Formats: sequence, C-alpha cells, structure tokens
Amino acid sequence: MASGSQPIIEEVDQRDIQSRGGHYSKYPTSHVVCSLLKQYSLKRILDVTYGQGRFYYLCRNNVEVIAVDPVKWDWVVEPKIFYKMNVYQLYSLVRDGKLAMPSVDAVVVDPPRWNVRTAYKRDMYNYLIGTPKLIIEYASKTTVAINAEHLLVHYRELIPINGFNPVHAIKYKFYSRYLKQDGDNMSWFILYARNR
Repeated sequence: MASGSQPIIEEVDQRDIQSRGGHYSKYPTSHVVCSLLKQYSLKRILDVTYGQGRFYYLCRNNVEVIAVDPVKWDWVVEPKIFYKMNVYQLYSLVRDGKLAMPSVDAVVVDPPRWNVRTAYKRDMYNYLIGTPKLIIEYASKTTVAINAEHLLVHYRELIPINGFNPVHAIKYKFYSRYLKQDGDNMSWFILYARNR
C-alpha cells in the first residue's frame, strides 16, 4: 500500500459473529483476528501482549504464535514459544542482540487497561505496565527491530503510528456483561504495514 493511501474500513458487530453459535459465540474477537490474518496470509505471529491467546482460538491450527507477556495466564491456546517478560524488555533484548527472534509475518498488540476508570472482570485486562500507547509504541519498535512487515493493533481508536500505514481497520462493536453499556462500545482492530 502506498504511503498516504486510505485503509479498508469495515464495521463488525459482535452479535453477528456470536449468532453463528459454537466457538464463534465464545470467541468472537478470534473471528475478527483470524479473518485478518488469513486475508493477508499472516501465519507466523509474535504477540507481545498474549494473555490467554483467545485471539487465536479459531485459527489455532493455521497460525504459529510466539507469545510474550509479563504473566503466564491460563492459556486458551498454547503458544509455540513463550517469553515471560513485557514488551519493553523484549524490545531491549532484541535491539541489543541478546535475543534472536525467529522471523514472523506480524506483531500483534492488545494493550490492557484502556480505561483506567474501569475495573475489568479478567485480571489480565487490569495488569498494566506502562500505558496503552507506550505499549503500542514499543510493539511498533519491536516490529521494526525484528524486520516484520505488519503490526496488528487492538485499541479503542484508530491511531497513527510512526513508520506504519494502516491497510485494514475493523471497527468492532462489542457487548460485555461486566462493562457499563452506553450503546457506543467500540474498539478497533487495525492492521498496519511498515513504510518502505
């Protein structure tokens, strides 16, 4: 995608995914992530905020995931490799040549605790080291350091990232039993490509 081109933008409603039943009902965000990975042929993933690996449930047999997280949570999907550290530590080790990462197609980041006024049901959503935007910044630095072509960000808004262009963005309307519903619960899944 040329610099300055407009990304593909879609809107997806969690209820439409869950209405398919089965695993779609339990892991609706996995459908969004796996669809993007498949559409852009991204099979080797470095997830720097892995959590339980819920993003990969529906494509767990078709992707290879290297996971990074400061805590080893109870996994839904077991990664191929796991590093118990935060994204800042990962970036420093890679930058200084102390950790050689296998080649990957994309880095994935889903920073926790977007809203500091909200207490989340799942502990991993409350476990924050740094700020969400700083975590995204270091994920982008890691993407460059390991020479990956893509960065997939899940965040509350579509944000510019230095050195990257958004190629595909999904505006995701979500519903939760444990968050106040104001009718405007949206998040973004944004696939960025590195500027070359």
